[in-house]
Amino acid sequence: MDDNASFHLATVDVSAINRYGILFLFIIGTLGNLLNVYVFSRPRLRHNTCVLCLLLSSFLNFLVLIFGAFIRCLIGFNIDLTYNSSIFCKIHLYMIYVSQSVSLWLIVLACIDRYLSSSLNIVHHRWINRQKTSFIMSCILILTSLSYIEVFYCFEASLITKSICSAKSQLCSYIDTANFLILNSFLPPSLMLGFGAAMLINIKQSHKRIEDTQSYPRPIHRINRRDKQLISMLLLEVVLIVISMVPITIIKFYLTATSLRRKSQQQINNEYFAYQILITVSYINSSGMFFIYTLRGKLFRIELIRLFDRLLCCYQQNQLRQQIPHMAWIHPIEHF
Repeated sequence: MDDNASFHLATVDVSAINRYGILFLFIIGTLGNLLNVYVFSRPRLRHNTCVLCLLLSSFLNFLVLIFGAFIRCLIGFNIDLTYNSSIFCKIHLYMIYVSQSVSLWLIVLACIDRYLSSSLNIVHHRWINRQKTSFIMSCILILTSLSYIEVFYCFEASLITKSICSAKSQLCSYIDTANFLILNSFLPPSLMLGFGAAMLINIKQSHKRIEDTQSYPRPIHRINRRDKQLISMLLLEVVLIVISMVPITIIKFYLTATSLRRKSQQQINNEYFAYQILITVSYINSSGMFFIYTLRGKLFRIELIRLFDRLLCCYQQNQLRQQIPHMAWIHPIEHF
């Protein structure tokens, strides 16, 4: 197979992935994140600081799917909104980077929150309050937004980049890769794994302390059922994030490190295809959280069932309202 045929085949395969794979992730991810936002905003849950982080993270994942997966899906149908449009190119990438990064750092904050809540040290529990959490979330948003300002300088969709939305120089490519690796794909998963391991240690110590108090009764901090469910949901979420983000981290670092090396057209085509596949895999993080919460969160499932019950009740009431006038016309009631 010659180089042109190989490139054409890789392009066709990528278009098919964008057209069907990304579309599937976009649909289930959009519905899932909207349901996440609804459930986590319920009065029973939204006052919890960890749930507040998950609520905002779900909303930001929704933005990632809109600006990332949806635009990529359109490219699969040969509709590229970023082509030859520098303004939309910059806004599109900026929204993806910032939304994804802030979402990941909010999960890190949620892990820290659950680590403190599961600690046997009562002093750590005093650090958990809504005011401090809101302040830290505001700092995360501001610092991340400032960190990705470089996008407005480094990316173009003009004659410099052959009308394709990409970095306009090698230096810009290095800066973009470093930013992505630090803020999106390396630090957040590493911190999540660290605090996730710390949570497991806290839970193990709590169980051991409970066993000890059976022989020598004394006051002890117990992890309540809601905290256990949130910790379980977070740990599974961390696993999903690591699985979906680590591959794109590796290939992005590899492509940047070998960008100046001479490569055959076949190798370039293979790298292009692999990179596009792993970008698709990275969207699993933004679209799959709903299934994690449904699988491991009993409180989440209860609120979700209540929502479906309300929708079913509203549907039945509407059906009843439509049938009553019809029944009255068929069987008129005479008034005497």
